[in-house]
Amino acid sequence: MGISLKEVTKEFGTFRAVDNITLDIPTGDFTALLGPSGSGKTTLLRLIAGLEKIDAGTILLNGSDFSAKTVRERKVGFVFQHYALFKHMNIFDNIAFGLKVRPRKQRPSKKEITEKVMELLKLVQLEHTASRYPSQLSGGQRQRIALARALAIEPEVLLLDEPFGALDAKVRQELRHWLREIHQKLNITTLFVTHDQEEALEMADTIVVMNHGRVEQIGPPEEVYQNPANAFVYSFLGRVNELRGAALRGYLGNTIPNGDEVGYIRPHEIGLNRTLKGSSVPAEVSHVTKVGSTVRIDLKRLDLGHIFEAEMSTEKYRELGPVQKGDILYADLNHIVIFNGKNNTTQPVLENKTLRAAYL
Repeated sequence: MGISLKEVTKEFGTFRAVDNITLDIPTGDFTALLGPSGSGKTTLLRLIAGLEKIDAGTILLNGSDFSAKTVRERKVGFVFQHYALFKHMNIFDNIAFGLKVRPRKQRPSKKEITEKVMELLKLVQLEHTASRYPSQLSGGQRQRIALARALAIEPEVLLLDEPFGALDAKVRQELRHWLREIHQKLNITTLFVTHDQEEALEMADTIVVMNHGRVEQIGPPEEVYQNPANAFVYSFLGRVNELRGAALRGYLGNTIPNGDEVGYIRPHEIGLNRTLKGSSVPAEVSHVTKVGSTVRIDLKRLDLGHIFEAEMSTEKYRELGPVQKGDILYADLNHIVIFNGKNNTTQPVLENKTLRAAYL
């Protein structure tokens, strides 16, 4: 089922949680709504589900206006962050609940319900838990059961509100791959709310970056990451170093910084050398952190005193040689991207075959 939002707005008192959003999600797409807390992600999800009423605009499902339809009429499955399983029901009954409460004419037979529940338990790889209760399962298992319950009603749209937020890092990683596999098997249009950039970049077909109730950028993960539309998107997606004022001199051509400019460079785009090369700047090592196959180095510029972080593979680190606190390295910052802070615009240009950004 395709989803189209046309100038949708939602206010809570004087606070505008969703501000005139227009968005199209094609059938079968796995879309991540990504943004910081308070950006409107969950409110937008609840508006699509029918759990909140819109104040203005239109919500279309498969081209039909569902703006005033009830939750049941929209045929959506909703998975909450904290599972929302019925504690007094065993796992079988939790999954079967949405089928058992259907009107008599639409309700499957007991045999059909049993077959459906066992099919879903097999899908989420938890057949052995049918007679257990939610309190007897781990957080990851309960989240799988919550998904199975949402799928039991055969929804045409699956909505997930930060479903892995309460889980530890290892379990989240496992469930990301598992949920992506489930989506590929069932091909259900899926909207996934998260504030975790890595989660969105890894799982989604399409990322919708939100801030202050508005959409900042829409696109495939690689496009949004490599070509951010403005300073907010650049700074929000992944690890970044921010540069302002005097730190931008030399990167603005003949323009003198006036305070409106802001520059960003990702840690992995910074080259480090033992000797001065080109326009690199001297910096003192303050800390070295080794995380798996990645090495992160915190440095302090000797000319300006600014702190920044560089990142490289362990292979590159070995080539650089052992690095200790207090060592002096030379940092290549030529891959900086500079935005005009007033209107969030940037104009990247190629200069001497090196990517730079010029403020024009």
